[in-house]
Amino acid sequence: MERFRRSANERVLNRFEDFFRENYQRLSQYVARRVPNEYVDDVVAASFVVAWRKFDQATNPTLPWLFRIASYEVSNHRRSLRKWNNVVSIEVVGEYSTTSATSDINGTEISAALGRLSDVDQEILRLIHWDSLTRAEAAEVLRLTPNATNVRYHRALQRLQDQMPPRNPPIRTVDIYPILNPIPIKGAQP
Repeated sequence: MERFRRSANERVLNRFEDFFRENYQRLSQYVARRVPNEYVDDVVAASFVVAWRKFDQATNPTLPWLFRIASYEVSNHRRSLRKWNNVVSIEVVGEYSTTSATSDINGTEISAALGRLSDVDQEILRLIHWDSLTRAEAAEVLRLTPNATNVRYHRALQRLQDQMPPRNPPIRTVDIYPILNPIPIKGAQP
């Protein structure tokens, strides 16, 4: 009987080790955008300790499941800092890097605009854009329905756009000469 128990424990341990290796980097990045650098390792370790305790009972341990655990650990960490250091609020915004060299968007402008959003808006944008989760995975982390996640995501994007400095849009011929670019009429031949 003990031999069977030992082999079952070894299988769970092996599955968890694989899970740990697959998700350590992404979890570290997730936590690094939410707590100061000197606390990242502690919060990541605490998250994996909780994940290990729950791993055998979890029906489908995935990265969003791990992010949800880490979100609680980040909250616990922030509460501890406020309690012991009388810190009102700590919010770390990850650096934004543009993918296009021709982009006229400044990463500091995006970081500043993101910092002016509510915590809820920041979190959903970070999950989808910085942590590269799908909206369904973000819904799992936030414990929302996919529809509610989509609505919150689009509203957060709009609020982020509203916080960005105005840009001079390029002038198009439609703006200058609307008659040269008529609106197509359904069924009409060009």
